This record gives sequence, structure tokens and C-alpha cells, in this order.
Amino acid sequence: MNNLPLVAIVGQPNAGKSTFMNKIAGKPLAVTSDIAGTTRDRQYIDTTWSGVDFTLVDTAGLSAGSGDQLELSLLKQIDVAVQEADIIAFVVDGKEPLAAIDQTSLKKFRNTKKPLLLVINKLDSARIHEAKKAEFQKLGIKNVFTVSSLTGLGLGDFLEEVTDTLKKLGLADKKTEEKKGIAVSIVGKPNVGKSSIFNAILKEERVVVSPIPGTTRTAIDSQLEIGGENYIFIDTAGLKKKEHRQPQPDVFSGFQTFKAIRRSDICFFVIDANEEITKQDQRVANEIFAMEKGCIILVNKMDAYTKDNRGKKGGKWDGRGETDDEYKTLRDYISHHFSFLWMCPAFFVSAVTGEGLDEALAAIKPIFEARHKEIDQETLTAFLAKKMKINPPKLLRDQKKPKVTGLRQIATNPPMFELLVNHPAAISMQFRKFLENGIIKDLDFWGTPITLKLKGKDKA
Repeated sequence: MNNLPLVAIVGQPNAGKSTFMNKIAGKPLAVTSDIAGTTRDRQYIDTTWSGVDFTLVDTAGLSAGSGDQLELSLLKQIDVAVQEADIIAFVVDGKEPLAAIDQTSLKKFRNTKKPLLLVINKLDSARIHEAKKAEFQKLGIKNVFTVSSLTGLGLGDFLEEVTDTLKKLGLADKKTEEKKGIAVSIVGKPNVGKSSIFNAILKEERVVVSPIPGTTRTAIDSQLEIGGENYIFIDTAGLKKKEHRQPQPDVFSGFQTFKAIRRSDICFFVIDANEEITKQDQRVANEIFAMEKGCIILVNKMDAYTKDNRGKKGGKWDGRGETDDEYKTLRDYISHHFSFLWMCPAFFVSAVTGEGLDEALAAIKPIFEARHKEIDQETLTAFLAKKMKINPPKLLRDQKKPKVTGLRQIATNPPMFELLVNHPAAISMQFRKFLENGIIKDLDFWGTPITLKLKGKDKA
């Protein structure tokens, strides 16, 4: 996140805060739904109005008070956003009566002594704006705005007040800096500890962590510098099992996770060391591979595995021995289920103790560099000659004799190569895999899938 002035969007559940932020941003960054409580984590977006740059932060709804651990975590997230903020925008549902406002929370926001803007949302008809504004001015708040996040009605007046206030505070001169760095998304099925790993990397409670699966709903970005290198870490919602009728927030969360993978250079693929690998795990791995992203496997919750599950009965990795590789049986079990990720390193980590995270972080840059590496033609020609001598392509039934005439690199990030042949149909999948694996091993493309395309002489 840039060090721009911050406007915190707060309010009760289902007041339309996320829709409000999305409308200002001009794109659907925060997950929206008619289901109260969809937003869980702080979601930041940089925007500009009248030449003034600032950051909006969306927060969870102020719930009525169940007192459970999840609610306490959500309230902590709201408190952090309010503490960071220069301006507080308190959003209420204009379709609800004045008496429905949470007076306790409103008093707390007033006590911060920060500029407080009351936003009466969901007023899609301009005819009722003045009446609603008069009704809510009884709260004694100076700056009251009537808006429709759906149509954008009234948002201009709100944004003008934001920029005017920032100018009065002397905060209007800071400018947005484009986020730069290696993008790393943290992906996996629900409840494998993605958010805990995210927080452990950032060394702060940036996102809500809960044992309840599906707590994270949005993709959250944070920029971090490690060893002089800039990184953008993206926490994502867990990809749930596909169902015929998924709840709307789950569908949108899934879309955001796919988008996060797509814009990443590398994925931290997180699995739980204490659970059997499921089809959900394999689905996530397939998405990473299909999008041709670099991948690092994080086997999380090793603190629980080593303390509580030594020789666990019923697990697929029972009776692991104290061999040279302490986790050999577990490693073999993982390799069996994700054989197509054979080129990707696996680290046994704990978000609780920090075990293995430094080693995993150190693996990011070499994989990133491999994805951008260009191999010179002389090296590729020598590599192909060596492989052809070891294992030339075999004649397939009913096909012409296969002939390979060259190999060249045609793209990076992801690495892509082109094999020049007489007839693509004459080249077996086995020979193709042989060459792909050789490129990764011999030319050092560890950690990332590569693509090998066939080009016939008639197309060369």
C-alpha cells in the first residue's frame, strides 16, 4: 500500500460499503453481495479525484455482538483501519430508519477527533435525498451525504468533500506510486493457513485468521521489501469444492482467486500437513499449472504435525522414519498426488513458529529469474543434439518418419520453446515430455512449467 492519505469506509453489515468503494474505484475490487458479512478483511484501493490521490479502505460490517472469535478478529481489523485513517466515512443504509444506526460505534468514531463523513447509501431515487438528509442531520454530524452506490448519484459531492478536507489537512500533495515487484499469490483450499502465512510473512495481523473455513473472501495485496527486492504478496480466498448452487460470495471469491493467480508471477501453493490431500487441493494445483505460473509448495502446520501427529494412524504417511530426509514419506505422498509439479520445490513450514518460511521466501527470486531467462541459440542447438543422441523420436504407427530440425525459444514469463519438425503428428507425447523435462533440468528452469510447441516444416 502507498503512503497516501487514507479514507476508511466503515458501517453496519449490508450498508453497501463494498459497492460504494467499487463505484468510486470504477472496478469490482471488493466482493459484493446481498448477504450481510461478505467483507472480512481490509481491502485497499488507490484512487484520485480532482487531482488529489488518496487510498480507500473497505472494512467488515460492524456486527451486533455475538462475541465469538471471528467477530473479535473482524472488530480488530476495523480498529486498525480507523487508526490508520485520516478521514472516516460512516456508511449507513438509507432504507433503514434513523433508529437503526449503531450509536455506540458512531460515538467511538466521533471520539477519534478525525473528520467524520456520514454517507446515506442506497438512495437510488433523487426525490428522497433532501428528506433523508434532513432526517439524518439530527445526529449532529456536520458532513452528511446522500448517495446511490448503484447509480453513482451523489458520489461527486462526497469526493469533493474528501479532497477539500485533505487539502485542509495538508495531505493533498502525495502522489500514487505504481506497485512494482514480484507478485506472489498465496493459494489453496479453505483452512490450510493461507492468511496465517500471509500475516507471518508481513509480520503483522494484516488479514483475519479464523479456524472457520472460508473466512477470507477477497484477494488482499501487500507490498514488502525483502533483501532489497520488492514483492507484492496476495492473500486469496480458499478455492472451495464446486457445487451446483454455490453462495454468491463464494462464487465471486473464487473469481478473485483465479484473477490473483493470473496476475501472479509465482504462487505459494499451501496444503495442510495434517490432512489428506483432496480433490480440492488438486484443483488448485491444476489451476496454477494451467495458468503456467511458477509454484512453491508450502506444507503448512508442521508445528502440529511434529508435536501431535508423529506416526499418526489412518494417515497416508504413517510411520515416517528418522531417515536422512525426516519427511521423506510425507514428501513422497505429496509427489504422488502432484506429479505434474515435480519441478516445483516443497517446503515444510509453520505459520505459527515461522519454520521454513525464510527458505520458501528465498526460493522466489530464482524462480522469477528462471521465468524471465533467455537461452541463446547455440546452447539450445547443443542441448537438442545431446538429447537426440540419447533418445531420438520413435516411429509412430501410420505416421511418417519423425524428423527434428531445430529448437528455439520464442517467449519468456512463462518460458516457451518451439520444436521444428517435419510433421507434428509424427512426434510422440513421450518424446515431447522427454524434451520438456530435459529443458527444465539441464537448462535450469526449476520451479516453473515450460511450454514446448511443435512447428511443422510447412509452417516454419
